[in-house]
Amino acid sequence: MSRDVHRRQFVRSSLVAGTALVAGCAGGGGDEGDGAATEGGDGGGTSTEGDGAMTESGDGTETASGDGTETSGGGSTPRVALSVPSLEFTFFARMENAFEQAKSEGLIASDSSFYDSGNSQSAQVSDVETAISNDVDFLMISAITAEGVINAIQQANDAGIPVVAIDRNVAQGETVTYVASDNVQLGRRSTELCLSFMQDNADADTYDVVQLEGTPGASVTNERGEGFQNAVSENDSLNRLASQTGEFSTQNALSVMEDFITQYGDEIDGVFCQNDLMALGAHQALQNADMSVPVTGIDGTQAWVELFSDNQYYGTIAQLPEEMVTTAIDRGKAHLAGEDVQDTIVIEGLEVTQDNASDYLSQYFG
Repeated sequence: MSRDVHRRQFVRSSLVAGTALVAGCAGGGGDEGDGAATEGGDGGGTSTEGDGAMTESGDGTETASGDGTETSGGGSTPRVALSVPSLEFTFFARMENAFEQAKSEGLIASDSSFYDSGNSQSAQVSDVETAISNDVDFLMISAITAEGVINAIQQANDAGIPVVAIDRNVAQGETVTYVASDNVQLGRRSTELCLSFMQDNADADTYDVVQLEGTPGASVTNERGEGFQNAVSENDSLNRLASQTGEFSTQNALSVMEDFITQYGDEIDGVFCQNDLMALGAHQALQNADMSVPVTGIDGTQAWVELFSDNQYYGTIAQLPEEMVTTAIDRGKAHLAGEDVQDTIVIEGLEVTQDNASDYLSQYFG
């Protein structure tokens, strides 16, 4: 077992027992390398006690003024890392905002790190390796693909760093929990919402829908696609006309939708998109072709929902990334404290249509 694993087990037992963590003395050959006190885990070999002043938090508990220092209950503010696929997606930008808010509120250490992978699998692996080398207390990751981070997750496991999967799961490796929407249900609900729009828009025996899929290999793509197929299988009036990846991108979706229009034209009764960014691309292609058909997405992004005021047959199933981040942080801290954590924690999605779009925008983007 590595020295890091031994140290983390000591930290966790200290949290449970409510005792303070004290590093080994200089020259004692302790796990901290240079033997100096490093309660903040910054690897710099210096004490992070700050000026020793105590402040009172909103719940009345006293907390040391420095990050990573002990609370009056004997715990510490954990240093955390969060890696997401790309800030191109508003969904992950909202995650970043929630992460920064958690830092400002003292829920996690102020030197906790947020990583934007720029939709590059190699960059995400590198980011995770950096977080591991920085000796974070736990890692949160939304994987670009379920398979692409297997080796990086194994490295975190070997280093004794707990991993919380958030929004997108990983294919292998040990994780504390998976915090996400039920993406199978999101896919089914959005497809069925599209069907209800198609039925309101025109009276027919069957309705032909095209699907714009996300990044191939991503767990969220597979699960939302499964939900789409479930909806098609469960509704005799619904027919899958075609499916093709739009890579979760507005520009790619625009191109794919243009191809669908060229190939199928007026046969298209509705469009189901596995995220809202692709719904924006589908909308643009339909508008360019002077076509008006129902379009539904998933995520609840501001730009997409703002279009609902002009189209009663646009909709989405909104995810709540802010709640995902705060829940992931809470459960990661619970794990460090020795508590049992559920393997999967589901964050319910919210159906948004023209009827409630204004209220939704006011609440989450106002």
